Amino acid sequence: MPDKSTNGRADTAVPPSMLPFGFEAFMELNRPALTAMAQMNGKVYDGIATMNKNWVAFINRRLKEDLGMPKQLAGCKTVQEMYSVYTEFFQNACADYQSEFEQMTKLGKSLADDTVSAIQSRMEETVREHRPSN
Repeated sequence: MPDKSTNGRADTAVPPSMLPFGFEAFMELNRPALTAMAQMNGKVYDGIATMNKNWVAFINRRLKEDLGMPKQLAGCKTVQEMYSVYTEFFQNACADYQSEFEQMTKLGKSLADDTVSAIQSRMEETVREHRPSN
């Protein structure tokens, strides 16, 4: 009859007294990787914050233009004037969105480049620190 206290599963945990080294040794062993991750996370956070700031500024600019359009349309006296307002609005909107997407792409590329650069420099530094001296 199966043991009901473990739901039929074997206890595979290693008792703490059988670990080959302590927590401090484990942390020291992983310190280079943890430092690299902290640096990378900092770069990613800064890049995402910059992207968000630019996106919010863009949305605010577009909202002002979008919400100003009904006022422009209300001032039109002819169909030709309405057509001109719509044409200018959509041309500006397309140009604005294209420009913003280009800017966001550049920021994204910069974020990726900075992140990779931080990882590479930390890896090179770790290799130099742990290289056996002759």
